[in-house]
Amino acid sequence: MRKPPAHVLTLAALIAGIAMGGLWPSALAPVAAGTRAVLSVLVLIAPFLIIGALSPAIAMLIRRGLAGKFAAAVLAWFVASAITGSILGALVAAVIFRLPISEPGGALTSASHMLQNLAGGWRASGPIVAIVASLVIGLLGAKVDAVHRVLRRVEATIVTVGRSIGYVMVPLILALGIMIGVSFGVRLGVGHYAAISLYSFAMAVIWWLFYVFGPLRYVGGVRDLGPLLKQYYIPTALFAAGTSSSLVTIPVNLAFAKRYGVRDEVADFIIPVGSIVHKSASTMQYMAYMPFVAGYVFGMHIGWLQLLVLWPFIVLYAMAAPGVPGAMGLSLWTGVLVASLLGLSEPMRTTFVGTWVALVGGIPDMFRTSGNSTTDGFVAIIFSNVFDKYFAPASPAPVSAPVPHQHPEGRSHVISNSAIADHRLDSVAGAADGDGLGSTKSARAATYAAHKSEP
Repeated sequence: MRKPPAHVLTLAALIAGIAMGGLWPSALAPVAAGTRAVLSVLVLIAPFLIIGALSPAIAMLIRRGLAGKFAAAVLAWFVASAITGSILGALVAAVIFRLPISEPGGALTSASHMLQNLAGGWRASGPIVAIVASLVIGLLGAKVDAVHRVLRRVEATIVTVGRSIGYVMVPLILALGIMIGVSFGVRLGVGHYAAISLYSFAMAVIWWLFYVFGPLRYVGGVRDLGPLLKQYYIPTALFAAGTSSSLVTIPVNLAFAKRYGVRDEVADFIIPVGSIVHKSASTMQYMAYMPFVAGYVFGMHIGWLQLLVLWPFIVLYAMAAPGVPGAMGLSLWTGVLVASLLGLSEPMRTTFVGTWVALVGGIPDMFRTSGNSTTDGFVAIIFSNVFDKYFAPASPAPVSAPVPHQHPEGRSHVISNSAIADHRLDSVAGAADGDGLGSTKSARAATYAAHKSEP
């Protein structure tokens, strides 16, 4: 009998945990307290997870991503796509939650307070320190082969652990569900999860519409959606949603992209690299999660200023987080970061991070992964369609026909272009040696004498 997929188990564990915590809050209060203690440990190690994933990505981009015109263009597209996704997410959240532009205590005061929160001790500043350390280690790995080999081993370990972490996380997700049930009750806890799942689905649809009727149509020239949906999008999106892993989806993504007609050399570069550094659907949704979780669920003040401070970190995190299922990647990183920006202290900090990780996992994770993987395919389709125009190697200069040479007697003799070139080089060489015009005349006389001797 086949084992159920990890996302199915985590979803069932979350719902069961919320129900148990809501029905027996007093009896399961010690479980909720123990869950907070476990989360405190996870929060402490989150910066090291960031360094382990971000440093190899930076080293790889320096070593390979900027190696040529095509690779540089793809990388620039990934960055622009991630930024666009984050802006769309902020706009969606601003419309739905009517985010204020002004701050009660003034924009500068609020921004200064958030930056002070990030600098306030290891728990708060850990994610920022991890980013700086990752940049330094990544630059070192790009220059030193020994360091790069270590980073590659770390990256491989993260990927290997990520393949099974979805099942390892099931007990923790059950405990997170109990904590949510104890904190909010059954009805409210399940209601929050249903609401964020619908919220994520709406953003996934918006992102799909943007890409299909925007870049894919006007840059890639794709106007017939029938083959696109049947041959590529539907099978790839379903598989990605089922695995909740961009990395695991790579073989299927490659197969269906090539089936649709994407060039091998384009697909083989864009899709694997995109699964690591391109998660634009995630940047959109995580930007929109902050007002939902912090504002709607916990009742905190969230406005445009908070999103503006969060924005660059979300883009950077999304381009560095491993594309693996479970809650040890981007969901944990962003939960810790948002808690740090808001200046939350214990036990609210761990409750917030645990609620964040639990709510954005499962069904919302399926929508994000599906969007990330298929967007990689969309980018491959776009670059494949414009490859000949912008990136095809220059064709060799055509060999011109031999040039007829007219004898003084009127007979025509064919002299090859190479002979003419050699003659000109000889003339130039003679001039360089100081022979000047006399050498040129001598060369012409020798050529004429050779022609005269021909039968």
